[in-house]
Amino acid sequence: MRFRRMTLPLGGTAAAFVVALAPSLFAPACNTDKAPPVKVCCDQPRIPPGVPAFSVVLDDVSGPTDGQDVKLRVAFKQPTKRDDVYPAMQFLYRYAMTRNTFEPVNFMGELYASEGAAQTGGNPVAKVWRERSDKGPKCENAVPLTFAEDVQRAFTDSLGRAEPEDLADTCHLNEKKNVARFDDGFKHKPTFTVDPATYSAQVTYPYLADAKDEYAPELSFNAAMTYWAEFTTAMFSKAGQLKELTYTGVLNDQPALKITVTRQEFDQKLSRVQETIASYAAITFAKLGLHKTDDKGAKKDQEQQKTKTYKAALSFLPKDHVYVSPKLKLN
Repeated sequence: MRFRRMTLPLGGTAAAFVVALAPSLFAPACNTDKAPPVKVCCDQPRIPPGVPAFSVVLDDVSGPTDGQDVKLRVAFKQPTKRDDVYPAMQFLYRYAMTRNTFEPVNFMGELYASEGAAQTGGNPVAKVWRERSDKGPKCENAVPLTFAEDVQRAFTDSLGRAEPEDLADTCHLNEKKNVARFDDGFKHKPTFTVDPATYSAQVTYPYLADAKDEYAPELSFNAAMTYWAEFTTAMFSKAGQLKELTYTGVLNDQPALKITVTRQEFDQKLSRVQETIASYAAITFAKLGLHKTDDKGAKKDQEQQKTKTYKAALSFLPKDHVYVSPKLKLN
């Protein structure tokens, strides 16, 4: 039997058949594989009041449940001052230690100034960590002081009010105790102001009687200058950003001294003033030991040398940067 090849016209039922088949003939095959779920980083802790806001950018956990190594990278959401970084490090540490049943055996928390910096890594602005052998956390804070903070710290230290750094408490976990001082209630107190635009500071220092909230009955040139030399040296030594300092010593509500010094002038001509005076005091003490002078003669000699040294120091400065009251008594 022979079969004949049939050719159907593209009309009627045949055309409908082709059209019906077209979608299945030409459409791509369906992909039944599911795309892997997108991993969202990361769990974001609820930041309590008083702690600078930050977001977790990296949450790297490895090891068994009861022996994990944890590394967190977080980014501050706003510019953060140096002292405010400590509450953030403390909170991040507590969060890492308490979020699961078991504490990590090793923990590293890195804090960055921005999310971009945290994504790329590099040098964080602060770190808090605890290794297996550590009893508690350790911290590093590389956030620089603002100019005002820099001057404030130097000013406080110059008055003997600075709190010593506790090297065993780098995370500032221990609450600082306010120790009362006899002059806390004084009306007359040293003060300072700053000009961030010029990196300059102005200090006002009242000359008071010993342990009293009243002005000294009299003041010598050497005594007034000694306070100036000590304060100026301390401020330039401790405030690295300070470029110019104006010191005003006040007696009876009137300026007894007003001296403006730039850092360049201090470094070149004035940084050794106290050292020069101390060196001569050692020579005077040696004379006393050799009985080449008596106490009265040694004191007079030393005061004369102080006056000479202070006047020489002031001579290096522009005249309009130096005011010395004629009421100051010369020794």
